[in-house]
Amino acid sequence: MGGLLSVIDFEVGWGVHTPWIVLIGFSLIFGVSWRGLRKTKRKFSTSQHGTSDIKDNDPKEISEEIIPLPDFDWKSTEPLKFRPFKPIYHLTMGKRLSANKSHQFSSRLLLSTEDQLNVDLGLTRLTISDLIAMDKTYLSRVTLRKEIMRTHPSTVLQARPESTSAVNELYTFLFSIYLPQRFPQIFLLTSTSLYNTATCSSIPLTPSSDPIENLSRIGENIDDEFLILLKAEDGDGYVLKAFVTCFPSGFDTEKKLGLRLREIHAPVPGYKEKLEMSMDRFFDRLEVGRVVSRVNWSITTHDKLFAPYGNHLYADEEAQEEEVDINNTYLRCERQLLHRLPYSKALIFSFKTYLYPISEIKEEGLGEDLATAIDGLKAGSVPQMNVYKKAIVWGEAVQSFLRDTSA
Repeated sequence: MGGLLSVIDFEVGWGVHTPWIVLIGFSLIFGVSWRGLRKTKRKFSTSQHGTSDIKDNDPKEISEEIIPLPDFDWKSTEPLKFRPFKPIYHLTMGKRLSANKSHQFSSRLLLSTEDQLNVDLGLTRLTISDLIAMDKTYLSRVTLRKEIMRTHPSTVLQARPESTSAVNELYTFLFSIYLPQRFPQIFLLTSTSLYNTATCSSIPLTPSSDPIENLSRIGENIDDEFLILLKAEDGDGYVLKAFVTCFPSGFDTEKKLGLRLREIHAPVPGYKEKLEMSMDRFFDRLEVGRVVSRVNWSITTHDKLFAPYGNHLYADEEAQEEEVDINNTYLRCERQLLHRLPYSKALIFSFKTYLYPISEIKEEGLGEDLATAIDGLKAGSVPQMNVYKKAIVWGEAVQSFLRDTSA
């Protein structure tokens, strides 16, 4: 599943990451230092429902939370490697701690309500430093993003008027604070602009009066998708108000604009029954200064990053036979993050897409693991996921390849 829809794609177990994860501080939920948590809570004092009492949220204070990478070389950095697939696929809120029920119960007693929710959702706590991951695909990716924004503007760029303040806040944070602080060798700050040494272009530090133009600048300089959600006017949930999503997977973000979280997820099997209330609570309680992340997975029989249609099979659609070309079949993963802006209180859902040839998975000796995980789509808490993820179309061919020991 892709984009905002992927928020609810939960499984048992953690992903596997390359050593670069250590460099960017990708710590597991239980590995966050208490010192770091105390520092975050001190600087970002927030009430239960995200209403901030921030006193130290000026740019200098925020930049102190960002750890610079002065020697980072994007041209030689491999993309992050994720292998998040597990034997059984669960769409659930309570199967994350242990298969041993007594241990699971005792562990829960040690966790606060918020910590328990993070564990159940399969989330990893990050710091604001970890917001963006860069690698050697950066230049080719942002070049493609610019072309997609040119050819499919309404599909990948939208903003309601009421989102302008949040868009401007995100723009200013990314270009005036985060990028030059985190990647000073790539993004050079001047008094009026940010110079991108990779693209040889300058970005104005002052946001335009047009939110679409601001989102476009974000989209052509950062290889992540950004979706901005604001609290509904009646206080009932969060509404998608603006986005730049150049690499959607199986959903047309334009059609989701103006919808509440529960409405966006309406096509997802099991969401209403198993996750709707819990997800609304989680989004409502996410504090300023807290960054959470997760990784999803799917299989695609093409290498298209811009894929608003075709990666899912919805209830009113019939499966069509497809000749699967194994050489053009990929494990598609999204590194998804969620955090709250301090001034507008907007929630920012962002994600970066990774494609791995399934031949690579097999070469790593994980062919049987992935084949078992495909079986697990229909063996979990929502068997309809097997249809929704189109495994009924590509599953047999992919599993046959993964389990073939003669090749």
